[in-house]
Amino acid sequence: MHVFLMIAANIIALALIAVVMIQGQTSAGLGSVFGGSDIYRTRRGMEKTLFNVTFILAGLFALLSIIAVAFE
Repeated sequence: MHVFLMIAANIIALALIAVVMIQGQTSAGLGSVFGGSDIYRTRRGMEKTLFNVTFILAGLFALLSIIAVAFE
């Protein structure tokens, strides 16, 4: 069971890295806090989908990590 959880966590980690790398650079970084524009920009289309998938994968990774520690 522990090996399966580690393999699943590694696959999800790689998918999470891929999704984050696919997302483009936006101007909503730290520089926009100090006078940059588009602070309250809405996400649409593929950008919104990638944003949601990122949170889902991060949640799954965290859940699998907690379960793996519990089964150790």
